Amino acid sequence: MRSLEQDVPRTISRVLSTHDWQGRKELIDKVFKEDAKFWHLFFQTVNRKELFGVYQMWGAYNFKIDVDYTRVVPDRKNHRVVVDLIETINVWWTIFPYLGIPIHLNMHVVLGVEANPDPATRNELIFTYQEDHIFWVESYLALNPVLTLGLGPFFLEHLRPLAGSAYATIGNLVYSKYHDTPDRQGNRPILNGFTNIEGSIQTAIQAAYGGSPKAKWEHTQKMYSENAEFWHPLFIVKGRENIFGAHMFWSCINRKTNARVKRIVLGERDNIVMVDLEQQYWPYLWLPGWPPLAIWVHVILTLEDARTTRAGKVITKHEDHVLWLESLVLRNLGPFSRFYDSTIRRCIGIFFCWLGNLIYEALAWCSEVVDQFWVEYDRKIMEVAEAEEREAKLAMSRKENVKKLKNISIGVKI
Repeated sequence: MRSLEQDVPRTISRVLSTHDWQGRKELIDKVFKEDAKFWHLFFQTVNRKELFGVYQMWGAYNFKIDVDYTRVVPDRKNHRVVVDLIETINVWWTIFPYLGIPIHLNMHVVLGVEANPDPATRNELIFTYQEDHIFWVESYLALNPVLTLGLGPFFLEHLRPLAGSAYATIGNLVYSKYHDTPDRQGNRPILNGFTNIEGSIQTAIQAAYGGSPKAKWEHTQKMYSENAEFWHPLFIVKGRENIFGAHMFWSCINRKTNARVKRIVLGERDNIVMVDLEQQYWPYLWLPGWPPLAIWVHVILTLEDARTTRAGKVITKHEDHVLWLESLVLRNLGPFSRFYDSTIRRCIGIFFCWLGNLIYEALAWCSEVVDQFWVEYDRKIMEVAEAEEREAKLAMSRKENVKKLKNISIGVKI
């Protein structure tokens, strides 16, 4: 691979091909490092052989897999590429493919990259690890209307704006009487946006998800455009006032909130910022000594130049894509989460590796048997053809001999 923007989508599509099982192995051996790790909610692998087994098993489970790429954002500084995509699957052991209903999965994939250590291909890039994160709730509501009996699109189109309006109204009303809430009729903070995006984004995230009401207010006034949109699977709000209210509503229903940034990726020309964070919260009924609950969120910030004298960028769209199932299973179930993360996922990864490689060996054996059959069949056909050709030559030779004998007998009579 040389161009991440072009080669990564092409490589992912080829690896997920459901029919070219031999090409899949050759490609994985080429583009993945030998000790490449694969992280998924349901399994974990630690080398290329196990990773191939997982892909082989998944390919064998589906009639067909299609991939549509939402965005591909290289982060060369930190040696990774982030891919948001929609994977369309047709699992043969479910009823949906036979009813003509494919399943769509909204996914967030992170791939580590480095230069190929092989001197012969040192200009090529290879993958060092892969993380697959699936937005199960979004996939169910937004991408699979048949499964929701049409209620998913109705909820997203009509109920989310109502929920956003309610959240913003409640958040603004509850916090309007706090002593540190600024006077909204007075001077507002100047809209200056991000001047140093990578350096300022962590402060902005802390203010939005865990800061005081005053910090949240200043953050929304300085960093969001006038008509900015805040998109969440459960609500949508537009405008700085409503975005402030939505942030306040989250603080209102919890005793304490916080956020820990895990990853920041800057897109081309800094118009896209992708932030992976752990949103921590302590409900009111939570005991002080208990650890916080957590929600993992994939944040996408769309930026544009601020229309002020300051040369900064402001947020025009804020998207929160929430990993509820991952957060619950791997973070919020106490000792079970730790046991599942360290042991069960690893065991499942080993089983998937064994099953996928078994499928590959079975396909290779079947392919060899079929090839031998056709070789033997071709040999038999050639033998029959040669025998028929010999018989034809013998018959021709007999006819010629008979004709010669007739000519000789006629000559004798004369």
